Amino acid sequence: MDNDWTTKVDRRLAAIETRNAVDEVHRQNVSDRLGAIEDTLKWLVRLVIGGLLMAGLTYAVQGGFMR
Repeated sequence: MDNDWTTKVDRRLAAIETRNAVDEVHRQNVSDRLGAIEDTLKWLVRLVIGGLLMAGLTYAVQGGFMR
């Protein structure tokens, strides 16, 4: 009876430890992926703002404000 209980407890403990290890790896992967997404969005915003500034500069240089 006592041996059966310790076996069950050992199995449950092993399952919890395994689940926690998997969750930790999953959290790390999610963190890395979010970091990559943030970097991509940062560059995308820079490109869009740069494009808008260049369009405005091109408009001004071609005499767009004199019309």
